[in-house]
Amino acid sequence: MLAPILALLVAASPKLAVMPITAGEGVPASTAAAVTEALAAEVRRRSGAEVVTRKEIEAVLSLEAQKQMLGCQSDACIAELGGALGVERLVAGDLARLGESWLFHLKVVETGKVKVAAQSDRRIRGGTIDDVLDALPPMAAELFPGAGPAVAAPPPAAPAAPAKPAPVPWAEEPVAVEPGPRDRRAVFTDGAGHFITVVLADDGDEPLFSGDAKRLFRAWRVGGGRDGQGGWSITFWDPRFPSGWQRSLEGREGKLDLQCGDRKIAFRRLLQPEARAQLAGVKPFQPRWRRYPHALARDDDGNYYLLEGARGADGKPASSPDFRLWVGPKARMGQLELLDVARDGGGTLAISTAGKLALKFDANGKPKAEWITAAGARSLTWLAPEDHGPLIYGELSVWAGQQLGTPCDPFITHR
Repeated sequence: MLAPILALLVAASPKLAVMPITAGEGVPASTAAAVTEALAAEVRRRSGAEVVTRKEIEAVLSLEAQKQMLGCQSDACIAELGGALGVERLVAGDLARLGESWLFHLKVVETGKVKVAAQSDRRIRGGTIDDVLDALPPMAAELFPGAGPAVAAPPPAAPAAPAKPAPVPWAEEPVAVEPGPRDRRAVFTDGAGHFITVVLADDGDEPLFSGDAKRLFRAWRVGGGRDGQGGWSITFWDPRFPSGWQRSLEGREGKLDLQCGDRKIAFRRLLQPEARAQLAGVKPFQPRWRRYPHALARDDDGNYYLLEGARGADGKPASSPDFRLWVGPKARMGQLELLDVARDGGGTLAISTAGKLALKFDANGKPKAEWITAAGARSLTWLAPEDHGPLIYGELSVWAGQQLGTPCDPFITHR
């Protein structure tokens, strides 16, 4: 048994011990040993406790005892070792290399209760051992939340394999609908190369297009009407403006006013010969923007959590939602790798490599959001996406400054 041997070797009573990292598939023993030493230093700094490591124990252990220690994998065995060392907690973990990914797992075992008190997991795609070492500070922070100095992971100076950029949130999908001046379609211009085409005598189903002399994008119409005296109006989708009147068209007697927020832009109608000439090479496209905010929340440190998905040309969520999760401060949100998104009667659970975003409703139907990591669950402030369009499309770095394909695109100044 290890207990009698190790109990005699520990003169002091260290509070915490770090087990050797188990070298899994594709990881040399020397690499695991180096990571173990780096982990011990990070745990010592983060936890503030006295730490004993494998190297310090092996200095006085017999060869047989070392073999027993190296074979110690179960929580019960780890707890027994920790008890023999006189520590209350013991850190253990394993590291493997599968394909292009590093799989790194750490846990804290309470020796007295023989239970896992905290754990932290990472999947690092396409990186090197330097990226594994860069992951140690935030993982240690998850194992020992609120203890010791707060440590952030230093960004790698030159990643060996840059993260793949997220697919673009827009599409340029041609349509067969003729947006030019033929038939009943009227063409309006502001005289600065911007055009709007619409059927004047329609029932609200005719498409609205806007753009330049090369590309015209269809806009999603959300309302409109007529005043019975030749005047008409159309409101269209543009979440950067919360009120319908701030994203609308008003026409009368060959003139058209485009409202974008507090700004009104005057357009005039082109006669057919002029319209044909100016739009001779134009190509019509379906609505440009193809993403929607499924959920939005914020923590008390100013970090936002945005779960967004795909939508079709009709504006409705796509049958294959292709969810993406973004987390971080307004101007520096980063995409997290999603492992799964579960949606059922209990709400939505977005599972990423760094944590889980849980969205559910209480007994009164009020939405609740939490960010869950190995350190525990953190309550978030729920922000209804439909009420925060200017924030989502104007301030959060995920979509800020993007061209949505609406009539207001040319008249918005992006900061």
